[in-house]
Amino acid sequence: MVAFFNFRDKVRKSLILFERRSYVKEELPESNLIDCSLGQNPFGFPKELLKEIDLGAIGIGGYPDPYHLRLRKALVERWGGLFKEDDVFIGAGSMGCLEKINKALMREGVTVLGYLPQFTEYISEVEALGGVYDSIMLDESDGFRFNSEKLLSKLSKEHILVYIDNPNNPTGQVIPIDEIRLIVERAMRLDVVVIVDEAYGDFMDDENSALTLNYPNLIVIRSFSKGFGLAGLRVGYAVIKGEEVKEFYRKVNLPFEVSSISEEIAIKALKYKSFVEESRVLIRKIKEEMIASLQRKGFCLSYTHLDVPIFLLWQKGINLYDYFRERGILCVKGCDFLGLNSSFVRVRVPPQIESFLERVGFGF
Repeated sequence: MVAFFNFRDKVRKSLILFERRSYVKEELPESNLIDCSLGQNPFGFPKELLKEIDLGAIGIGGYPDPYHLRLRKALVERWGGLFKEDDVFIGAGSMGCLEKINKALMREGVTVLGYLPQFTEYISEVEALGGVYDSIMLDESDGFRFNSEKLLSKLSKEHILVYIDNPNNPTGQVIPIDEIRLIVERAMRLDVVVIVDEAYGDFMDDENSALTLNYPNLIVIRSFSKGFGLAGLRVGYAVIKGEEVKEFYRKVNLPFEVSSISEEIAIKALKYKSFVEESRVLIRKIKEEMIASLQRKGFCLSYTHLDVPIFLLWQKGINLYDYFRERGILCVKGCDFLGLNSSFVRVRVPPQIESFLERVGFGF
């Protein structure tokens, strides 16, 4: 006889009704597909750094440095002292840092302001904690170009956080730093914290990073997963210059966030900035040709930056994910992004364009 077990009454009410939205699926793609889905660097990672790794010297039998002092110091040096070591928090990828922010600052019923379309996983995390995701919808007829005036008109003291991904996922557009500054300044006057998620930030110029700004209500998130192509390491970092926000983040921060191996590779990867710059040149060339070819074929494309390896594509009246899948190309479903539907897909630039264009060259 099985005893009756009812745990639901003890679980957070918001979690009972919550259904996670995610574009990361459990299914493994067939080997013959051209993978234009997940947003890592299409050219992988700098292979030369593997020659520098001595596993025997890393000491994997013991715990890593609890708060990753060497990596934090290396990041301060890489950014020319724009922030202090005490401002840096290492996390399990950029998503690990975002989870900590939500854990520190959110409670059930609070409201986070964002815009659509936007990074799906963060929206899901807000809703899983019982938060309300308030958003503006960007204009499809304008290619979903970011509209700071529209966001500012929505921003109020009722919001606890503003979430901005720059470059944006899924459009691949870069939001100018002057627009970010305006939002942070307005939010500061309303006692609202702004998160600028720069997971794809290595694909834009350093001068456009929110790390160049100094505001007590600003949190900037970065990752080694995209530009450096090291998604398997799960290394990200948050930079917080405001003492009050930093205090709350420390209270939920955990030691040993990443392994000794991951930390060592990340430190060495910072010396390979030229790899990221070379990748941007190649991405720009391929993406430009992809966009021209797809537009000639009648597809609609988002406003996007040529150096960022993702963009949004759509064609009304078609399940575009199935259309590309039938032609041997794996993309991300548009319906996995709040505000979009099955006529959209997010495309990541492939390392070679010839096979992509050959497969997509058939008529509807």
